[in-house]
Amino acid sequence: MTPNQHSNDEGFISLNVKASVLQKMLSGEVLHMTDIHCTCARSKRVLQKLLIQAAANSLES
Repeated sequence: MTPNQHSNDEGFISLNVKASVLQKMLSGEVLHMTDIHCTCARSKRVLQKLLIQAAANSLES
């Protein structure tokens, strides 16, 4: 990956999501982690970190 590609991809996570799961997400329904599939290891690590942060934030609220 060239440096330009990395900077363009920064902040984005590659995911595969079924249309029915996307519909659940948009309507605010509860999802299970197995509903979301990462397309690469980096995206998987970022997603795991975001989920942990979200869970920690919900405990603080």
